[in-house]
Amino acid sequence: MRTKNLWVWILLLMTAVSCKYDDGELWDKVNSLEDRIASIEETLSRLNQQASELQALVNGIENRVFVSKVTSTGNGYTIEFSDGTIATITNGTDGADGADGADGADAPIISIKKDADGKYYWIQIIDGVESWLLDDAGNKLPVSGKDAITPKLKVDSNGFWIVSYDNGATYTQILDEAGNPVKAVGEDGEDGQDGAAGSGGDSFFSSVTVENGKLILVLAATGERIEIPFGTTTGGIGIPDSQAGTTPSLTPPYNLTIPQPAFYLDENREGVLNMSLTGIQIPETNEWMELYGTGHANQNIWVEVDGKPKAISVVNSETVTKAATTRATFVNRAKADVVFLVDNSGSMGEEANAVAQEIMDWSTTLSQVMDVQFGCVGINHSYVNGAIDITTVDNLHNYLNNRSGHMYGTSRTVGFANTTLETKAKNYTNAGGECGGIMLHFADDNFTFRPGANRIYVHFTDEPNQPGGNEEWSVETVHTSSPYYDWAATKGTIHTIFSDLNNYKPDSYHWVQFENEDPRLFSQYTGGISQTVDASFAGVTLDGLPITGAITNSYIISLNITDDMLTGTHTVTIVILSTDGKWRAEITFTDVVFVA
Repeated sequence: MRTKNLWVWILLLMTAVSCKYDDGELWDKVNSLEDRIASIEETLSRLNQQASELQALVNGIENRVFVSKVTSTGNGYTIEFSDGTIATITNGTDGADGADGADGADAPIISIKKDADGKYYWIQIIDGVESWLLDDAGNKLPVSGKDAITPKLKVDSNGFWIVSYDNGATYTQILDEAGNPVKAVGEDGEDGQDGAAGSGGDSFFSSVTVENGKLILVLAATGERIEIPFGTTTGGIGIPDSQAGTTPSLTPPYNLTIPQPAFYLDENREGVLNMSLTGIQIPETNEWMELYGTGHANQNIWVEVDGKPKAISVVNSETVTKAATTRATFVNRAKADVVFLVDNSGSMGEEANAVAQEIMDWSTTLSQVMDVQFGCVGINHSYVNGAIDITTVDNLHNYLNNRSGHMYGTSRTVGFANTTLETKAKNYTNAGGECGGIMLHFADDNFTFRPGANRIYVHFTDEPNQPGGNEEWSVETVHTSSPYYDWAATKGTIHTIFSDLNNYKPDSYHWVQFENEDPRLFSQYTGGISQTVDASFAGVTLDGLPITGAITNSYIISLNITDDMLTGTHTVTIVILSTDGKWRAEITFTDVVFVA
């Protein structure tokens, strides 16, 4: 922190805020260095506490909560927020005469101010000039959020000022403009000129009132009004996070699979984050689970963000489908981008036409009930030889069915919809054979997925995944426990349709890592479904496969968004536990970014 900024805190100690004693009398009465340090640290403790209380208040403001209760404490107020947090405000009283100053300088003021980004930062006011408090790198000090910093002051055993920026874990010495440590307690000497009488006391606020259903706080330093609404609902999903309860603690083994979600801000409801999740199938019955959120008698899903339980509401597939057909607004942002990964090598000739026709029929049906768009990638042995980027269902059909020279068999997915994709595909030519991994990463690297859309891959193959020794195309790249993992938490769920049971019996074939890998592992690792079918694909319809059920039985899970969730990366934990305790699963996604 700059010397001037640090000097603010020193002067604050000596002249401002809470003046419960007369410094002149203190120096007359205290003769030992140890006693002087103890007296100063008592005041330091009070000031640091007040900064923490202000921080709690700003946290409440920026977390989009409302005031549920205000209680008078005799010397201030206790404010209870809807998320269960509490902030304390201490009334200001006229201060006593300022302490003996080193140079008789006017007392500075420490306060907070909202910047253009809508967040509060610490400020200082010296001689009427306002400036931000800055750290060593010249950055403003946020009052709340993940990166919040509250400087803590102390006096070391030698009587010098020291400051901490990590909540007291470490301290560094405060230096003056000449680079010398600043003395907080020295030998007896000539006192400086007495400071002027204080007028603000130890409150950051000049008034605390209730007006028109809002708590109004006026900052003493700047006159800025802070307004926090009273209410009974959050304005987010309508359920405060304080009602989320405790997330069940599970221990493996688990018997359900949780697919990878997609997150997006709700464009119709302020303060709401939606999580799109494809269907979860019960193994014994093959039925699709209904999920119930916070406050429901049959609650069976819980969500935590950065270790904090979140209140959630759940819209199940039946409601989603009904809302989609009636064009209900809340489902308008429930989006999916579906990418078909198609092996178009010669061995797929038997089923190629049936696969293409099923893709067209299925995409038509799916687009009628979901906000869905499609992409496709083809591969012939070691190289990507065809692709169309995320587009409409009609453009997908034109790509598969109406191009000269590409209207039959394996050629349906050969060729590129534009020269840009064809150029990019030249970097994806070193697989060892039919390789879902190279197609998967080609799409992930180069397709223009829509923000917030749930990414769903459907992989058609009759061969093992053959990366040719190239780790970057391996099934292990989507396995979170693998050293080759390269698949972010919300990049998508992969479903596999494997159509050669004769040559590659899934449970007995000798799979070899990086050479001949089980393609079903793409699904196992990402929460998708794998399906084995006859090599001719005869009589198989995508509508009848569990993959379709997983997509059409999707959920929209909504939770309250707070400002600290809008920046950086986050950890999301999802826990599912049926009311009878029989079905259970838990998964944690790291490095999640919540997008608009």
